[in-house]
Amino acid sequence: MINFDNKKTILIILDGLSEERISELSNLTPLEYALTPTIDKIKDQGVHIKKVFCPDKRDPDSMTCILSMLGVEESIIPRNRAYLEAISSNIIVNEDEVAMRCNLVKIMDNKLQSFNGEGLSRCDMAFISHNIKTVENLRFYHISDYRNLLILKRSEEIMEIPDLPPHENMGMSIEDLTKDLLKNEELFKFIEDNKFVVNNNEYMFYPWGVSEAVKLPSFEELHGKTCSLICNAEIVKGIGKAMKVHIPDLKNSTGDIDTDLKEKARMVIKEIETHDVVIAHINGTDEVSHRKDILGKVLFIERLDREFINEIYNSIGRIKLIIASDHQTSSITGKHKMGPVDVICNQKYL
Repeated sequence: MINFDNKKTILIILDGLSEERISELSNLTPLEYALTPTIDKIKDQGVHIKKVFCPDKRDPDSMTCILSMLGVEESIIPRNRAYLEAISSNIIVNEDEVAMRCNLVKIMDNKLQSFNGEGLSRCDMAFISHNIKTVENLRFYHISDYRNLLILKRSEEIMEIPDLPPHENMGMSIEDLTKDLLKNEELFKFIEDNKFVVNNNEYMFYPWGVSEAVKLPSFEELHGKTCSLICNAEIVKGIGKAMKVHIPDLKNSTGDIDTDLKEKARMVIKEIETHDVVIAHINGTDEVSHRKDILGKVLFIERLDREFINEIYNSIGRIKLIIASDHQTSSITGKHKMGPVDVICNQKYL
């Protein structure tokens, strides 16, 4: 858990920042290899440690790790994130229903080639998702880019569907990936009716990660402090709404490496004036890692240091500033990994 005992604290979560050393980077991590004068200054001023936020028996994903960082007990951390993503988009999930994530994925030679609609523009994905073929007893919602949600009736059959995240199962045969999904009549019809081809590339909608309703404690109940959350990723917004924190609107945030970092920095500086804690979440470090773009990750870390962390650091005076990764994401395999992550603070004691 992160310590929020100071009068004022800014926590910057760089999603998937940390990973093991890479031979192509002179046996350094992307963070070690990148030119980061502001982060280096913060390390010299304070402390840089390694810490594991993921509970032992859970998979290292953003929902689990961020909730653990915020002090939520493992016993009430949900199995999957789709319900919290529904909350973030004001989608109602009734007590007799479940939510599932639904990626727009690319197929090649009957294997999963891309988890994020590779080859399609944002406009393409939005158009296709808004023209989906609907299925009775199943509600479809387009969230952003390749991300969508399905809401359907809860059943034992649905609850027994194994969790096979697409970003963790690249190259898996579509038959193996969907065999349990296709046992359900509604999911079978939805998947089969919405396969399509664009420029000789095959695509489909892939439901995964069954999620039920959950009640989380508020941030103020846990820590006795007010909190503002600067983010765009649906899961993080969902966590924020469930924990009753303030979430200001951002105009140019994308949840990827093309996000407006200066806008986010300005919002952090503004929100710390009226809140005890400000949490800023940056998703681009995770997205670029999933794409296995090692150099892209290094360049984005350098841009983060220059356009985001530097602006905040030079504006906050003696306020406690913590920079932390939630989990490891390998830019070699594109997968999340269990293991220690970087935690950097401008004060000697976390």
